[in-house]
Amino acid sequence: MAKQLKIDFVSDVSCPWCVIGLKSLETALESLKGEVAADLHFQPFELNPQMSADGQDIVEHIAQKYGSTPTDIERNRENIRARGAELGFEFNMQASRKR
Repeated sequence: MAKQLKIDFVSDVSCPWCVIGLKSLETALESLKGEVAADLHFQPFELNPQMSADGQDIVEHIAQKYGSTPTDIERNRENIRARGAELGFEFNMQASRKR
């Protein structure tokens, strides 16, 4: 009999790392099928509740929020793209810029 497990998954729908975390969790749970039966509960979290409805250029936002350099930002974006690709996602970072 599978062990019952309740998981509260807290995430922001606009966060690529949250999607990566969810897909990784789903993959892990699939590998434990028969051993663990997870009851997954989604909890909302807003990364930036002060953001205006007009949004902000993502590169500008990350630089202001975290003090990241353009090199840091591009390295992080490459990590997101690579990890997403491993999980079957294609992240289009150009589309995440404010137009």
